[in-house]
Order: sequence, then C-alpha cells, then structure tokens
Amino acid sequence: MVSTNQVAEHVRSVHAIISRPQRPAGHELVARSWLRCFHELGLDPASEDTQPALQPQAWRERGDKLGEVMDSAVPEMQALHRQLDDPSSALVLADAEGVIVSVVRHPGFAREASLRGLVEGARWSEDLQGTNGIGTVLTERHSLVISREEHFFARHIDMICAGAPIYDGVGEVAAVLAVCSLSPGGARALRALVERSARVIEHRAFRARHATDYLIRFHAHAGRVSTAVEGMLALTPEGEIVEANHTGFELLAPEGETLLGRDVTEFFGQSLPELLSRSYRAGFHPLTLSMPQHQTWHVLAQQPARNRNQSGSRSESASAAQALAELDLGDLRMAGNVHSAMRILDRDIPLLILGETGSGKEVFARAFHSSSQRARGPFVAINCASLPESLIESELFGYKQGAFTGANRDGRRGKVLQADGGTLFLDEIGDMPLQLQARLLRVLEERKVTPLGAENAVPVDLQLVCATHRDLRAMVREGHFREDLYYRLRGMEVTLPPLRERTDRRALIERCLAEENAGRHPPVRIGQAAMQVLDRYRWPGNIRQMRYVLRTLVAMSDGGEITLRDMPAELMEAPEPAAVATGGTSPGAAPGDMPAAPTSNLNPLQSAERDALLAELRRHRWNIAGLARELGVSRNTVYRKMKRLDIDTDTQAGDGY
Repeated sequence: MVSTNQVAEHVRSVHAIISRPQRPAGHELVARSWLRCFHELGLDPASEDTQPALQPQAWRERGDKLGEVMDSAVPEMQALHRQLDDPSSALVLADAEGVIVSVVRHPGFAREASLRGLVEGARWSEDLQGTNGIGTVLTERHSLVISREEHFFARHIDMICAGAPIYDGVGEVAAVLAVCSLSPGGARALRALVERSARVIEHRAFRARHATDYLIRFHAHAGRVSTAVEGMLALTPEGEIVEANHTGFELLAPEGETLLGRDVTEFFGQSLPELLSRSYRAGFHPLTLSMPQHQTWHVLAQQPARNRNQSGSRSESASAAQALAELDLGDLRMAGNVHSAMRILDRDIPLLILGETGSGKEVFARAFHSSSQRARGPFVAINCASLPESLIESELFGYKQGAFTGANRDGRRGKVLQADGGTLFLDEIGDMPLQLQARLLRVLEERKVTPLGAENAVPVDLQLVCATHRDLRAMVREGHFREDLYYRLRGMEVTLPPLRERTDRRALIERCLAEENAGRHPPVRIGQAAMQVLDRYRWPGNIRQMRYVLRTLVAMSDGGEITLRDMPAELMEAPEPAAVATGGTSPGAAPGDMPAAPTSNLNPLQSAERDALLAELRRHRWNIAGLARELGVSRNTVYRKMKRLDIDTDTQAGDGY
C-alpha cells in the first residue's frame, strides 16, 4: 500500500502541476484530468474516502442492460486474463457510468482487489475515483494508460490502469474494458492488448446485435475487411444506415457529420441490392470500389444471418456462406473444406474436423455455427482431453441435486442441455472414455439426455461438431474408439492443413496482424524481410503459435515496422524453413527491390537476413561502426555476422563505395 511520505509527495506534485500556467509536454491529458478533479469536482488528492459498492441485484441489472456487449465481453476477458498471466491484476468491465459489472482476477488477488475497490458494483467515474483508467476513458472517449503517479488520488499511485472504450452503434461509449495491475512495467503492451480486446468485444457485439439486419463491412485496406478493425454499417432493407461501429464512424464521418439515416449509395456509389448481388457473385470476397474523390473502399455486403420469413431461400444461403467464406484466403484445401461445410449447413449432419493442434479447429467450428440458422443459439465447447475422466460425464450430461457426494446442491445442467437450440462442440473427441462414448451415441440417436441421478430424459435439439488431432480410424481398429459412434460423428469430415502446408500463409498473417493492430495508430506493418521469415517458418504450433508471435511483436514494437531485429530467436534460427508456396517475392515487389544472395549454401532464412543486413550497411554507406552503434552491438559482432552471411568487401565495391 501507499506510505504516508508517498501521499505527501504526490499531493505536492498535484498542486505543483495544477498551479502552473504551462502544462508539462506529454502530460496534457493527465493535467487536464487533474484540473477537472480539483477545480470542477472539488476532490482532494489525499482523500481516503470511498463509496460502498452497489448491491448485487443493482450491478447485475446494469450488466444485463449491456446485452450483447456483456455476452461478448465475458469470454474475451477470460482469454485476455489467461494471456496476461498476472497474479497481481484485475480485468474489469464497467458500464457507461463507470460501474464495474464484471471482474476477472487471480484467486490470490481477490482480497487486494476488494480493498482497492476493484469489485462488481464499485463505481470508477472521475467524480469518485479521480483520474483513473476507467473514468478518464469515459471522459476522454479514447484508450489510455494511467500509470502510478498519474492517478489523482494518492491511494492509487502504486497501480497501473490501462483502459479502452467499447462503443455502441450510435457513436457513444457503451462500456470500458480495463486492466488494473500492481506489477511493474509493461504499460505500453498492456494498452495494446486491452485495445485489441475492446475492439474484438465491440465487433462481436455489433454483429450479434444486427444478426437480422443487412450489413456492410468495409475498409480502405483490403486485409482489414472481416477483421475486428473493419468498418461496419447496419442497414434497413432499403439501404438506410441505422447503426455503425466506431471504425465506421471514423472512416465515413471523421468530422462528426451525420451518418445515421443516410443511404449507403452516398458513400459507395451503389445501392444495397447492387452491392449484395456483386458480393454474392464474387464469392463473398471484398469488392474494390473506386470513388470519385479518389477514395478506394474494399466492401463486403451481407444479408441477414437469419431470415425467418425466407427460410431455405437462396438469399439466406448466400448469407449463411459469409462466416465460412471468411476462412477461405486462397488455399485450395481450405477452400474445399469451406465448400464442403457450406453444403451441410442446417441439414442436421454432424461435422468432424481433423487437424493438428493449433490448426484452427475451434475457429472453423465457430464459423460453421455462425453461418447456420442456429447462430443466435449458444455455442458450447468442451475439451474432452482437459477434464479428468471422472468429471466428463457430469460435465456433458449434468446431474440432479444430490446425485453424488460433493455435487452442487442445486444440480447442474450439462453441456449437452446448455447447447439446446445451438451447437455443441466436442474438442479432442478421441480422448473421450469408451464408457461415455456409448452414452453419447444414445443421446445422438434418441435426441434426449438423462442427467445423472434423474429418472426422466430431457429432449435436446443441437448441431454436433467434433474435432480431434488423433487418427480415429486407427483408434477404431485398435478398439479404443467405438466404430458405431465414429460413423455417427463423421457425417461430413474435413481435414484442416497445418500452417506450414498452407499456400495462403501471407494472407493469414496479414489478417491476424490487422486484428492485433486494432485501435493502434499508426498501425504496425511487417517489413519485407521479416515477412519472408514469418512466411517460411515451419510453425510447429500452427495458427495458435503465429497469433501469439504477432501479438507479442505488435505489443513490443516501438516503431511502425517490424524488422528482422524484432524477430524471436527461434524463428531466425529455424534449421529447416518451410517451402515457399507463394513463389518467392511478395506481391508488388520488383525483382530488383531486394539484393540477391550469392550462390552459396545459405538457406532462405539466412538469405533474408543477409538482404536485411545489406540494406542496413548501404543505408550507413558501409560505416560498420555507425551501424554497430545503432544496433547496440560491437563492431566485431557485425563483422562476424557479415562473414557468416557471405558479405565481404567485394560486395561493398559492387555498391560503388
């Protein structure tokens, strides 16, 4: 906690800043907030007064009012909490008045979080908590970090708080996502991660809220369409804009001009029916529209995900293809998988997804669910390999109160019943014990489930999707998997290729990078040499590994471009790069843009590293000492690297130096 001396010193700092006619450069936002707190709100920086939290019913009602934002935030907050892996932090969601409605934290931090008011029902608006990463975000309407002494109240100066707004469809802040941590350092990375998650929540909530509306998804950069940073418009059947996400407002109404109520033709030069027809003919790939004002938009028009009045019609089929079509980035095997999955949508046919760990099996399953008429229903996932054998049965089928010792006194609905009306995703189905395979088969055949300890079966209506990295055919032959269940599960079977074999790696990298860049201005780009490393790496962890690598590179980037110097060592030292399926140079690169490697034993990764070092040497006009100083290494290190990469004085002479 904060000592008495620290409080006194902080109070002196606050008074010194607010009394100056000139504010310190780089601290305008904090100074502005301190002035509000002192002069307008009458707060004392040394105050220890706190307000009691709202009663559970009150803050739960506030959470319910957030609707789709709350539904979208909970899983994203849990995922971000696991990624942060910070035992001294709390991840919170607050409503538009600063009232916390959801908290995710490490169990060991519960008491400390409670003492600091990081609990459900606590209000963190500026008028109660001074300058902070929730209330100040609500006032300033953009993401920020309030780090330690930047807080107005001295009681908060040992904490870092990074917050980002979540906008509704009319341009107002609906909620704030924030991380408050006592751990040292990492403020910049913390802000980037919170911004990304806020955009993901906002994106999911907007799509869920407008599942029965026409959508326009667009951006000035083609790679950002169908990502969390795309612009989105919700339209009436006549093409009138009824809502837009925050990016939509930024792109189409940057000066705050009226956007809602206008016709989509004003912005894209074509009517809604024309855009829908062209999107359908293009296989749901973004259209490129060049406008008279020299603005180019990449646009995707989407029909309602569910149209109850046109069930089974061609227009609904076109809409249903959308979520799955987003997974087709040019790889022939993935295109075949997408096409196969589209053919069984809403036909009550189980889907079995095969593929290595990290190859995107759950992503494919979620896209299949989102593309179906069950999209409004729940998507319930359970990993059969992550639960002890003794718990799988109760998790799947549920139990009646008092069914066994230690059971919840109110009983529990199992995952099967939770998925009623939606999709049940059984990941790693190959790890399900044999005795439970028989029960699952009976549920699939009878469409009824009997919880443990219950006498009556309960009807259930669900779409089943299973996934595994195991060879189920071999398991059937060896007696480890029931043959009858295997054939019941594989109504349609798709095999996802590992990332190292996909021909659309660059497109996938660019899409993931766009998602990680959410809310970052300017966005980080990948340099050509660095892209070659990413493209040629074998990715043993598949797409999951690639996402974490990109997330780290973006979070840790100090400039606008990721270069070879930013690459993790395991990528640079990979002994066996994957074959380049895209044909060598990147699109748009002239043959002479990169210096060719000499005829030697350099592998493609080393050639890319050599090209990057040559470019740096030429930029420094072959001044080895100057280059070494910029890189923060010794001249001998540069010389050793030159020798390893076959760069010598003959190369320098060829450059004319």
